[in-house]
Amino acid sequence: MLVARREAIATLPQAFSGAAACCRERSRGRGAIPISSLIVEPRRAARAGRLRYVATTIASLVAGLLLWQLVSALVPSYLVPSPLRVVVRWGELWASGVLGADLLTTVEEALLGFLLGSVTALVLGYLSARVRPLEMVVAPYVAASQAMPMIAFAPLLITLLGIGLLPKGLIAALIIFFPVLVNTVVAVRGVDNDLMDAARTDGAGALRLLVHVEGPLSLPVVLSGMKMSVTLAMTGALVAEFVASSAGLGYLLQLGRTEYDGAMVFAAALTVAAVSIIAYAGITALEYWVRRRL
Repeated sequence: MLVARREAIATLPQAFSGAAACCRERSRGRGAIPISSLIVEPRRAARAGRLRYVATTIASLVAGLLLWQLVSALVPSYLVPSPLRVVVRWGELWASGVLGADLLTTVEEALLGFLLGSVTALVLGYLSARVRPLEMVVAPYVAASQAMPMIAFAPLLITLLGIGLLPKGLIAALIIFFPVLVNTVVAVRGVDNDLMDAARTDGAGALRLLVHVEGPLSLPVVLSGMKMSVTLAMTGALVAEFVASSAGLGYLLQLGRTEYDGAMVFAAALTVAAVSIIAYAGITALEYWVRRRL
């Protein structure tokens, strides 16, 4: 019996080497999956997905332009001008300098409102998430500010502060305030408590927790709220210009409406849409970069 066991043990290395050789032979056969394919195939799938997205977007834009052209042929031009007429009118407004000056005015108002509203909402949202009594005090006022239509509140601000950059920036700030506030509260409260406790155990104070734990982990959710808010800032600036203004894209929209210049109205509206899309894309790119870094 002892001799048989010794012989079996002696044959183990040969058995293992034979199994390894068999595996190598199979890896060279048809059933093998090259490692390179595990890297290349996902890239090809991602590239194909992006191409489908681009193709779908282009097809949607072409279909929209064709539908627009069809409608413009059925109704008066002062209501729905043709795409070509809008492009020509846009070029005329830009060449005269009117569109550029009005665009700069509206962007200044929207940017001021975005900065004021975002900074205030970030600070108040963080404090409300960490200090519950403060949330109980602030919540009724925030709800009341959102319940009041801004088109009704805007004349009061302009009457108190006059016609200028500040009141229009405040109107835009009030419109974007609520989305950023809510996203900030949700983001800060969503930080893992165990991670916070571990950082406190290592001696991290309130400032270090904010900079190294709460801030980085909350930033993606906060940026998601800012993507929506940056477009709402343009809406707030237009609302303020509708109430009282002598410049801006909102003023240009009003002027085109009173003069029955449908091409001017469409040119101004499309400019607003283009600026909003660019701003949204910028915040989206920043969010993507932050998510890649975290």
